[in-house]
Amino acid sequence: MESLERLAEQVGVLLNAEVEAQNGECLIKKTRAINISSQNKNFNCVLDHDISFKNLKEDGTALNQAEILLLPEELTLFTNALHEHPIPLPINYQQRVDINPNIVCIYMSSEESPEDFATRLSAVFSAIEQKSLVK
Repeated sequence: MESLERLAEQVGVLLNAEVEAQNGECLIKKTRAINISSQNKNFNCVLDHDISFKNLKEDGTALNQAEILLLPEELTLFTNALHEHPIPLPINYQQRVDINPNIVCIYMSSEESPEDFATRLSAVFSAIEQKSLVK
């Protein structure tokens, strides 16, 4: 499974995240530090994003999945950046969103190359980071 390990390393670099490849599955742990201001108080938090791919096929595609945590005000930017990315979403892309007043959880899955999935997610995270720097 040397190719899985190489691919896992490439995806880790793309997402600037820790990776672990075992038993034909690659688990990627991406963290994002955020600052929340509320009632004249600042809170620093770390959001953990769970990303994975498994069932790597000969053609380079795999089942990619992600659970992404966002602040509610980041949802529109996330969605726009995802859909505007030059690598189009595959036909089999699925997404579910759970929203509550303080946090949004996006569940994503698709069958495509893990590099494309990671490249798209990396661009989305960059767009969110750039927006937060502008404030």
